[in-house]
Amino acid sequence: MTDQWGYLLGAGLGRGFTGTWVESGDAEAVAALLGADLTSRQDCDLASAMAHYRPMAFTERIWTGPHADGWTHALTISGPPPVTTGLTEAGLRFLQIRTLDALVYDLLYGDGVTTAWATQRWYGEVIADPGSMVEPYLREAGPPTNIPEAVHSGSWVTEPEDHGRVCLETYLFLAGRMSGRFIDSEWLAEKRALYTIPLSTVM
Repeated sequence: MTDQWGYLLGAGLGRGFTGTWVESGDAEAVAALLGADLTSRQDCDLASAMAHYRPMAFTERIWTGPHADGWTHALTISGPPPVTTGLTEAGLRFLQIRTLDALVYDLLYGDGVTTAWATQRWYGEVIADPGSMVEPYLREAGPPTNIPEAVHSGSWVTEPEDHGRVCLETYLFLAGRMSGRFIDSEWLAEKRALYTIPLSTVM
């Protein structure tokens, strides 16, 4: 398996990113469900879209397009993560991965009816509800190996520095296995549509 986070880092996304994988082959409809202004569309590659890269800025932009057969990907270029309520209301399954600097958030996923979180436990262990759509892929990923000893500082227990990275790799594996495609250099080089999401949609 490729180092997907390595490719994203190489594209300049180290300060943070939100990636939303949606089970739909209609990329424009997905953009609309995420609140995009469809008239703002600019077709470009990721390098061009990254000219607008501003994590958590007040202007929200997503770079979105076909990911794999029957799947669309939306990458947040600037602003907060897109709201996924519209995806659930449309009955679409999705996964959303979010990072900010060194922080890796829990994985948000929706099965077309409800949304839930795959949560992080000690050193890269990811837990999801029994019977959830991500559970089979978590079993396939297996538990992390070479688990380090707990770091004690007085009465505190500190996670190892690479805890978030291990969880992130698991999340990216889940997205790749569920959608049928992993992020690689070819994925990064493709053209997709860059949209602006009006602030009123986000608030």
